[in-house]
Amino acid sequence: MAAALLFATLCTMPSRAEDLKLLISVQQQSVVAPNPVRATLHLHNSGQQVLWLYRPVRSSATSDQGVYIVQGAYEGGQNQPLGGSTLQVKLTPQHSSTGDAQEAGGTGFVIAPDALPYPRLVRLAPGGDYEEKVNIHVNPASTKSGAADQPVWGAYSFSVIYSADYSNAEALSRDIHANLWHGEATSNTVTIQLQPPTAQGSIEGTVFGSIGRPYGGALVTLSDDNENALDQLYSDDDGRFTFTHLAPARYWLTVREPGAEDDTSVFRHVIVDEGGAPATPEIMMLPVEIEKADRVLHKPVLFHIVDSQGHPLANVRLAILYSSGDVIEHLKTQTGQDGFAAISLIPGGNLLTMRMEGCKDVQRTAGVARGPGVDGFEFDYECARK
Repeated sequence: MAAALLFATLCTMPSRAEDLKLLISVQQQSVVAPNPVRATLHLHNSGQQVLWLYRPVRSSATSDQGVYIVQGAYEGGQNQPLGGSTLQVKLTPQHSSTGDAQEAGGTGFVIAPDALPYPRLVRLAPGGDYEEKVNIHVNPASTKSGAADQPVWGAYSFSVIYSADYSNAEALSRDIHANLWHGEATSNTVTIQLQPPTAQGSIEGTVFGSIGRPYGGALVTLSDDNENALDQLYSDDDGRFTFTHLAPARYWLTVREPGAEDDTSVFRHVIVDEGGAPATPEIMMLPVEIEKADRVLHKPVLFHIVDSQGHPLANVRLAILYSSGDVIEHLKTQTGQDGFAAISLIPGGNLLTMRMEGCKDVQRTAGVARGPGVDGFEFDYECARK
């Protein structure tokens, strides 16, 4: 009994932001524009209790890509849980070319998933490690030269700040005794070399809606032929987008509607040749009928299963059914020693079946709210022998 009480106490202790340690490494220290920095976030739990981390991480800046960027936290209706993890990029030239006070610092943003995101929670045990790979578009600092801005190339100090915030963090702690990690963790600093572009090819495309009108605000991702993301931007009000300084090669373009609850992704191969003329693809965003669960936006959900006394139950098997129209999804998971199980579900009504060896099944309904963030449910399960 004393051990159970101690375990329950540890589970409900609030986590400290400083328990999460962050180390960043880069795949290549010399980056030729407009290629991204391919980095790995190494996250370590130095505390004494489990940390729940939200992935994928998003950019925390809105100004780098224009007004259409989708934030890690959204504006929503009253009582709608919001939140997620974000990354802020710090990029400082090590040797200013002019020392001019008008010099603008470098910027960067995380390239978002080109297909429909599949957010999930990562369980990071005490002393545990987790890695997340990110592609970061970087813009060099600039200095004024007459009426024009001149990019500053050369050595840069590169670091990031990893953050997380949830509008319902207090409610999750109170109602299901879950502590999602939130706060800020600053990485180490590495040196990278930003080199000027050498290629001259370009893609000048246009996105159209289903009735032939320009489609503004579409998220356009450029990838190489091996599907490695290279760059990302949003189409303007006339549906236009431009990628410059591209080497002759075959590329992938992926276009989707940011924030959509269904997968709207459209893929297109584009050839940039050596002749110098820009490639000019036209991409039509056609509505699609969604019949598969993996093409519907999911949301991370935490389940906490306890007995009638509120003690966590380990190894409870959870079977979850979602059914709406043509979309049906069957998922399974199992609680850990702390009684928690994390899974990503389609928003709406989900039927949860709890099972333990020798006990009768118990069913509950979990109404997962729409929108971003994390939902949580605590259910009691008292074993009634079969």
